[in-house]
Amino acid sequence: MIRVIAEGLVKRYGRVAAVDHASLRLPPGELTCLLGPPGAGKTTFARLVAGLEAADDGEIYLGDRMSQALPAAERGVGMVFRDLALWPALTVRDNVAYPLKAQGVPTRERRRRVDESLAALRIDGVADRRPDGISPGQALRVALARALIADPGLLILDDPLAGIEPREREEAWDEIRRARIEAGVTTLLLTSDVAEALARADRLAVMDLGRVLQSGRPEELYRQPVDVFVARLLGATNLLQGQVDGVGLDASLREVVVRTPVGRLVARTTLGGLVPGSPVTVCIRPESLTIAQGVPSDANRLPATVERVTFEGPTRRILLRGPGDWPVVTLALQSQSAHVREGRGVTLTIAPENVTLLAGKFAVGGG
Repeated sequence: MIRVIAEGLVKRYGRVAAVDHASLRLPPGELTCLLGPPGAGKTTFARLVAGLEAADDGEIYLGDRMSQALPAAERGVGMVFRDLALWPALTVRDNVAYPLKAQGVPTRERRRRVDESLAALRIDGVADRRPDGISPGQALRVALARALIADPGLLILDDPLAGIEPREREEAWDEIRRARIEAGVTTLLLTSDVAEALARADRLAVMDLGRVLQSGRPEELYRQPVDVFVARLLGATNLLQGQVDGVGLDASLREVVVRTPVGRLVARTTLGGLVPGSPVTVCIRPESLTIAQGVPSDANRLPATVERVTFEGPTRRILLRGPGDWPVVTLALQSQSAHVREGRGVTLTIAPENVTLLAGKFAVGGG
């Protein structure tokens, strides 16, 4: 297992910076997901790491080797492309064998390793077919086998489930997970699917406009996004402008009082640099808001009126109006929200640790 470090990568096409001083570290053996909207620069970033594009600036370390000057064939990177990029004229067996053949591996050894790989990924039964004669799920496993056959230190998956039917995606993910764990390979997954990124990643990085904005454990990014873009990308959120009124003395998890259009809110935060008068943006996830029946003594309280209740299976999505006509959304389990009716006045509560503060102001609204 290797550690991968990309530091300050830059790639320009004319006057446009597709990758703009992007930095990211991949811990050994972990699955890091690079998440961002289409056009964020994810694929270009991955191609720079793999050596398929030349960086204009920056450094790449694959293990202990500085690798930005190495050709792709010498970097030890396996890649599954979005379109899988299987050679249509070659059989499944020959597609998987190609990297070993390119390395000059002897025929007998090559055949043994290919047979083992085909069996491990359950595609030995289609070994003599061409790509147009197998299912999308089988094609994904062929591309995965080809990427792993040469024992790479890094595996890059560029939105690998793009061609997989929704009902087959869970099985496909199980195949990817099993194959990468058995191979013991550090993995970079590129995707614009937020739900899959949050569910699958050991570590998560968010990219936009060619820059890596934030990286860390998925729970960290969801609960403490670095800015409003990351907060909104990772899920629905209620946003408010605020100004710091008071700051506690605890250096690690300070209690901060924030003045907002809906009243004063208490937050517990690790955000630094806050002093009375500092402008902040308040971020509250819908599931963190409770329509009170029993109210914890330290909870923030806000009066609100229920405007609309939407059935969403196990949950209800509830749109309310708070003080100052603030639109606010909350999610509640069916079993805990049977008493909620449209037009009814309620009290919303939010624990201080679930009031997230972002530095600076932003033009925000509810939802």
